[in-house]
Amino acid sequence: MIAPRFSSDIDRPLLAATLLLTLVGVAFVFSATAMSSSAAEHGLYLRQLAWLVVALSAGAVVAAVPYRVYEGKTAYLLYGIGLGLLVLTLFVGHVGLGAQRWLAWGPVRIQPSELAKVATVILLANQLSGRKQDLTEPKNLIRPILTAGIPFLLVLKQPDLGTSVAFIAVLLTMLYWSGLPLLTLFFLVTPLVNVALSFFLPAWLAFLGLLAVVLYRSRIRLLPLLLVVGVNLFVGIATPQIWNHLQPYQKQRIATFLDPGADAYGAGYQIIQSKIAIGSGQVVGKGFLHGTQKGLAFLPEQHTDFIYSVVGEETGFVGSGFVALLYLLLILRGIRVAHRARNRFGGLLAVGMTSIFLYHVLVNIWMTVGLAPVTGLPLPLLSYGGSSLVASFLQVGLIQNVAMRWREY
Repeated sequence: MIAPRFSSDIDRPLLAATLLLTLVGVAFVFSATAMSSSAAEHGLYLRQLAWLVVALSAGAVVAAVPYRVYEGKTAYLLYGIGLGLLVLTLFVGHVGLGAQRWLAWGPVRIQPSELAKVATVILLANQLSGRKQDLTEPKNLIRPILTAGIPFLLVLKQPDLGTSVAFIAVLLTMLYWSGLPLLTLFFLVTPLVNVALSFFLPAWLAFLGLLAVVLYRSRIRLLPLLLVVGVNLFVGIATPQIWNHLQPYQKQRIATFLDPGADAYGAGYQIIQSKIAIGSGQVVGKGFLHGTQKGLAFLPEQHTDFIYSVVGEETGFVGSGFVALLYLLLILRGIRVAHRARNRFGGLLAVGMTSIFLYHVLVNIWMTVGLAPVTGLPLPLLSYGGSSLVASFLQVGLIQNVAMRWREY
């Protein structure tokens, strides 16, 4: 009786998009490393295939276990394990590329932040699934903010700015889905906007003026008013201190994003070469395995962070557009599953997992075309990396879990 229900309720377009993206990823990991000067990189596509077997198994397991099992104590247990791994990484983590992000056991390395994102979504879905709580009350926002804030700070400490912001993006998405009014969401986002615009004095002053007008017209109660003003004042004062404590490479990435040409052979090199690779692909690309930017090793991190640039160079607008459409299909199907779910926890679980994909895809693709700073975020299902691949299949598995049981209350 289980098999027919499984085959009829599984989201086939979501499954197809996931598998196609994964196969494209393996192919372009092979292409990106086929002419590498490092012999160690030549067999990375075989490692990716091995990780794919692990990822498929993990995704199938989490899809098979009814998602209601992940509620309650299980959610806190998984979250605790995720935090424990993040804390352990700070003490005994493997250091690479200026950050301490990995735990290593012999030849195997995992990135705990990838798994922590999945665990955080599960706990947030558990906390926000109650129908009676009023999210406009500050006291009801404390728990979810702390739930996302603790791993945010732990990952930021590694330091990994791009991944840490993913926890905030997921929190905001799930709060909106759970019914938080847009005005309240705007007030929650204002500290982040405050930080982003503090580098441009005219824009920052304009934002403060807009915030003052919104606060005046919204006529919110005194306590929320004081919180919004107090937090933004604190952020305004703390931003210079935060900037002074950033790693030199993080400061350089922000400066390079603002003006890549200022250091074309240094910090701006990655973005410039990525743009050249994608632009040179034109409509149909140079052909699989025939990318010159990749082949001549002009494009750094071409099998991880900048794999979309390899796709663009070798398959052109047609191929890179097809990949983007597959991601759009995956995200839209995830939203459909969340909207269709009758159980509130299931809907939040699906939209939370989908929001992780949305954040990673947007930031990575924008990064390759120069619309976002270089963050070191992998492109889900395409970039080389076992932790990212396994986490992506866990996310898809949980979305499929909700899809197969959407009728349950």
